[in-house]
Amino acid sequence: MNTSPEDTQPTDESTAPEDAPTAREEEGGTSGAGDAFLAGTPTSSPSGLFSAETFSLVGVMMLAVTALNTRLLQLFGLFTVGPDARFGAAENAAAASVEIVVAGGLSALSVLAAALSLFLGGYTTRAWSRWTAAATVIVGTLLVLVSVLTYVSLPATG
Repeated sequence: MNTSPEDTQPTDESTAPEDAPTAREEEGGTSGAGDAFLAGTPTSSPSGLFSAETFSLVGVMMLAVTALNTRLLQLFGLFTVGPDARFGAAENAAAASVEIVVAGGLSALSVLAAALSLFLGGYTTRAWSRWTAAATVIVGTLLVLVSVLTYVSLPATG
């Protein structure tokens, strides 16, 4: 049994005229997703194949492939941070450039998918989807930057 003051007040709303504003509307709030949550009724959320949640998950999955592949960070360290340790790097520059372009391209695609998720999202989009998409945009942009810096610092093959 709950004895809080909110529960002891009578909640008979049948005596109020229908055109009278409710307490939430008088306070400046709108009756939208919050009221539906409190009432226990689901709000209409656009779902399906092209929803914000889908693009958020697609972005995270593509980013995971790039982020878990440590070869990009290894090449970044080899060509950017430690330029004196390039033993045989000129011979393998073509293969390294392909790896860098693939990693950078996949990172850019993950950023685009996450940005599309943020663009499609609205007030009914689930919070985890917005957080995941925002994190994917940030980390993916950093990986694109690492890819560009690594590609620019590749030794000349000529």
